[in-house]
Amino acid sequence: MHAPSRPRRRFAVMAAIIAAHPTVLLAKPAPREMEIHKVPELGLEIWVENQPPWDAKLTNISGHTTFAAQSPLTYHPPTVMTYASWPKLLVTPAMLPDVATSAIRQASQNFGLDAGRSRSLAIKPATHGNLQGFETDFVGKSDGVAMDVRIFVGQAPGTFPVALTVYTLQGKMRHLDESIRRGWGQLKYLSPALKR
Repeated sequence: MHAPSRPRRRFAVMAAIIAAHPTVLLAKPAPREMEIHKVPELGLEIWVENQPPWDAKLTNISGHTTFAAQSPLTYHPPTVMTYASWPKLLVTPAMLPDVATSAIRQASQNFGLDAGRSRSLAIKPATHGNLQGFETDFVGKSDGVAMDVRIFVGQAPGTFPVALTVYTLQGKMRHLDESIRRGWGQLKYLSPALKR
């Protein structure tokens, strides 16, 4: 009688392992690190944290569509990231500093800053992935709670502008560096047809 061939022996060993540990076949794969949302209303592909999954939805504030992603209750620090865009707006590189500064100052007032404090914000050049623009960090308020806020306004070359905001508990922004890198750094425009 001949000994079983090597492939047969390997198969027998694998069958024995699976029989002894049936959960090997039943285990679900780990969720993707990021969930990708294609948002035609904004002309953007937005990457959102998925371990654990964040709640994400479209909202309409003052007639402008915004995509909001909020961390779950088990996540620390609690965080909200919002995305807005202006697909029909053509902003040249020369216009971008003034457009970004104006948009950032206006958005900062939604976090309780008065006009004087908004004007005194230190707005600096910033890059996230292929987006180039301007951003600022400040302490504002949301529902009466002090929050670290970062607002970025920019665009990829030849495309339309976007406004990205992240806010969390005061003193906790530094904990979000990786989430910001993954979320803002992976932002994509949906179609080359949307480029100017």
